[in-house]
Amino acid sequence: MSTRLSVFAIVVLVVSVAAPVGVGTVAAETGGCTFPVSATDDTGTTVSLSEAPDRIVTLNPSAAQTVYEISASDDPAWDRVVGISQFGTYLPGASGKTVVGNGRSDATVEQTIALDPDLVLAPNTITDATVQQLRSAGLTVYKFRDAASIDGTAPSGSTTVVEKTRLTGRLVGECNGATDTADTMERELDIVRDALRDEERPKALYYFFGYTAGSDTFIDEILTIGGVENVAAGVDSGFFVINSETVIAENPEWIVLNGDEYSEARVPAGPNGAFAETTAAEEGNAVVLDANEISQPAPRVMNAILDVVKAVHPDAYNEEIRDRLDRSEELGGAKQVRSTTLSDGNVRLEARNLGRDRQVSFAVPARENATARLHRLNVSLSALNPSFTVDLRYPDPAEGPPGLNGTYAFSRFSLETNGLPEEDVDRLRFRFSVNGSALADRSAAAEDVTLYRHNGTAWSALDTRVVNETNDTVVFEATSPGASTFVVGVPETDAAQAVTATPSPEQTTAVSVSEPTTTPEQTTTPTTPSTATSMATTDTSAPGFGIVAAVVAVALTIFVRRTRTRE
Repeated sequence: MSTRLSVFAIVVLVVSVAAPVGVGTVAAETGGCTFPVSATDDTGTTVSLSEAPDRIVTLNPSAAQTVYEISASDDPAWDRVVGISQFGTYLPGASGKTVVGNGRSDATVEQTIALDPDLVLAPNTITDATVQQLRSAGLTVYKFRDAASIDGTAPSGSTTVVEKTRLTGRLVGECNGATDTADTMERELDIVRDALRDEERPKALYYFFGYTAGSDTFIDEILTIGGVENVAAGVDSGFFVINSETVIAENPEWIVLNGDEYSEARVPAGPNGAFAETTAAEEGNAVVLDANEISQPAPRVMNAILDVVKAVHPDAYNEEIRDRLDRSEELGGAKQVRSTTLSDGNVRLEARNLGRDRQVSFAVPARENATARLHRLNVSLSALNPSFTVDLRYPDPAEGPPGLNGTYAFSRFSLETNGLPEEDVDRLRFRFSVNGSALADRSAAAEDVTLYRHNGTAWSALDTRVVNETNDTVVFEATSPGASTFVVGVPETDAAQAVTATPSPEQTTAVSVSEPTTTPEQTTTPTTPSTATSMATTDTSAPGFGIVAAVVAVALTIFVRRTRTRE
């Protein structure tokens, strides 16, 4: 055998043995989900996704709410939502997304196509013709089945809110967050059902712009689980106009109202004034539910159920439910993660009942006309800490530590924690963006942007990296060991000039914006590799080929030596 053929045989043999099976088709994982994924939608179409979608449009508020509630990964799905319907604008961070209409108009189709999304989540109220229009434009569309139940047995052709939550997680790459959310709903539903098992159930009627909800609707289950008898369920199924004759015949003891129509818990006149003749009017029994919780088959229906319980069965709630929600399953319970904009423009981030979770992700509401915007704060805990708050403040430049010499600040903010000791924090991860036009005005490149942290005595540069870039916006991530005052900045002059920040005691050189010197803030490495790094590895190499090269080299060396001996 010739030397050339022998070498070829060795290479083939080694590569055949060492090459991993299925190179090029290795499954990707995002948020606990494995891709590719396929699911059959309400049109009978099998919708397939090869990877987690980077650009998502939600054509109804329940899909938007669900995506928001389940977003818990390092690359939150809510941050990847680029378009929402006009009724989803109440969610934190919605102001930074494009409103694509009411979900039913031609304008919705046009604006959705213009956003070029990787995935469109459509409600069952969207017509199949509209779905086909979007698919004909090359878009991937998943049309949900009607969520006619919360967690029970759904009628044929429909689904439940709990299952819809889990499915949404699989589609957008948030399986872990969806599982946590759905599991919490099921646990809370069990608690409420158990507490109200022996309670009397007064008759109630849901009333919204003349309509009511009969059997085979998730609103019927909100009422039933909440401890009342829905009188409309015995009249008809679905949603229908309620007439005065039915109201008088059924004589409801409670009227349940929708916050989109009513702001006060007072019994209205009803159809042809029929409510005036009911026990509900005589006793003044009315409850107003948040429209975004009663009208949307999404995780927050649990809040609507609890509001019914509080109004109709206050003793049972206080004595049998409230404490169990807070303490069920040892440190678990009703997990709540909320972001609230305060009257002064600052933001309160609140985490309750985290149980054994050591990760919590906050969506940060947008600020109007902000050049740099903080999108999300992820908190990683080094110790169990079930509940705490973080106050995000935007101080005046005159407040707090002095500014950075030689650095232009796009944004300045501070974090103050309550109930979260410094030693309980493993790291904080920030996702923020800077307007491309603002960078151009400063003659700065994306690589020049750095997040700085004041450690109490001096400023230090945090490890800051670009995770996404468009013509208008650059998105960054940075990691910090704890709360403090922060500045998003670039060099005052050109990108090569070192920032004359006061170095921390561990630093021996000046901090450079384009090449940050390692400081104590930079010693914590994120547990999840950056998206850019992961993509580079996937695109340019196959797992295990470094070993292959080494084995080939050794084999060739042995072969050449033996050949020379023979010669």
